[in-house]
Amino acid sequence: MRALNWFIRLILFMLLFGLALNNLEPTVLHLLFGTQWKAPLFVLLLAAFTLGAVLGALAMLPGWIRNRRMRAWPTEKRKPEPTIDEPVRSAPTVIDGTPDGV
Repeated sequence: MRALNWFIRLILFMLLFGLALNNLEPTVLHLLFGTQWKAPLFVLLLAAFTLGAVLGALAMLPGWIRNRRMRAWPTEKRKPEPTIDEPVRSAPTVIDGTPDGV
């Protein structure tokens, strides 16, 4: 299993490396206030992916911290979790005098 894991990693690396080699053309990214960033396309793609991963992790950070705090509290001090009772079943509705509404 360990060898298969490394083989998959090698294949993934080779595919990404080939993608990088095929995208070496200089690309211009126009930023705010007339500034520009000239870099190979694969560098811009890697930067966009990294920025997205970092922003995603930062967006999840408050929930992670809240979850860690809740797990760290003793169970006596926690709010009781709501219990799920059996759902309320209502009587079938009668529309136009027929029980199924047909």
